[in-house]
Amino acid sequence: MAEETAVETFFDYLDRVAVKLNESQRIPYLKGLSEALQYLLEDNTSMRLGNETEESLKEQKKTVSDTSFEKETVRKAIQLALLKGFKHENITNSMVTPDSIGMFMTYLAKKLYPETSAGSILDPLAGTGNLLATFHNHYDEESVLIGIDSDALLCRLARNTLDALDAESQIFHQDTLTYKGVPVDMIVCDFPIESVDRRHAYFPYQVVLHHMQHLRPGGYFLSLVENDFFAQHEKERFKKTLLEEAHLVGLVKLDEGLFENHPQSILIMKKKVDENEKHPEDFLLVDLPPFRDEQAFPQALQKIEQWFENKRG
Repeated sequence: MAEETAVETFFDYLDRVAVKLNESQRIPYLKGLSEALQYLLEDNTSMRLGNETEESLKEQKKTVSDTSFEKETVRKAIQLALLKGFKHENITNSMVTPDSIGMFMTYLAKKLYPETSAGSILDPLAGTGNLLATFHNHYDEESVLIGIDSDALLCRLARNTLDALDAESQIFHQDTLTYKGVPVDMIVCDFPIESVDRRHAYFPYQVVLHHMQHLRPGGYFLSLVENDFFAQHEKERFKKTLLEEAHLVGLVKLDEGLFENHPQSILIMKKKVDENEKHPEDFLLVDLPPFRDEQAFPQALQKIEQWFENKRG
């Protein structure tokens, strides 16, 4: 089965079950999507169903249960269903990290860990789990994935998505700033636009400083940040605190055409191995052109490749 057709087939199953549960159980489309994944994985839902609805779900499951889908097909189909669900409920699409950005982050991760992959990856603002799913499919399927989110439904979607990919994962439903867990090899994060400021401080700064303690010495923290990240009123205090235990390694400015508003960059940080470690002299700074620019993009990529080559040398 061609990939495009396979994505459509898997999406159709998710969509039809979500719509059926939306109509029969009067639940939101996104919750119906989570139930569709659970039904596929466990042959049950978290709610009582009438006979007619139960039979409908059984029929829909037959359309996919005998087919072996590639993991990327499953992830893409789930992402399409999520985007439809967001549209249904007037939720911004920024809750799903765009594929092009997620895959570019996996490219950077492979460069940062050239010899052995990061065995454990934490996303402190996991949302629907799409960024972790992208890392599972495009970075290393053996990595243990850990996600945190304060929204119960998003946690369920993330758990079911990663289970559908057969990923080894743990998703915690809690305020990310209250999380205390084991150290991990890498942290990846996509900060939400217009974050709620609950503690009279810039939320992304709080997340970085809180979770740096969960990163093993020598580990990297890759985060999608707004371009005004270092222009907040607490910036000097943040940088002073951060640089006591980590290095700023690089900043890749993304093409502004990728965003309707709030252009963003990928910030790379590295936790110090010891407190006396000197800050690296060479900082990676790249303005990334559009991914589809067949002339400028390879040139920017060559600049990144050369930087890593010099770093290894």
